[in-house]
Amino acid sequence: MCVTTPEFLPQHWQQREQLLQIVSAAEACGQLRVVEMNQQVLGNLDRIITALEDDETPGGTEVADAG
Repeated sequence: MCVTTPEFLPQHWQQREQLLQIVSAAEACGQLRVVEMNQQVLGNLDRIITALEDDETPGGTEVADAG
């Protein structure tokens, strides 16, 4: 479990973009295991971003670790 706050949303969005690029490149190369692993991390990160956007209260939001 990690605790994060809305102030880190830009970093989370940046990490999401990087993961999308990794997944896209791995798909193009047929690296299915790399796609699978990063899709799981991407799903976790999407949940973190959604939770932070939905609940921008001070003190942090507990969410599942993205990595």
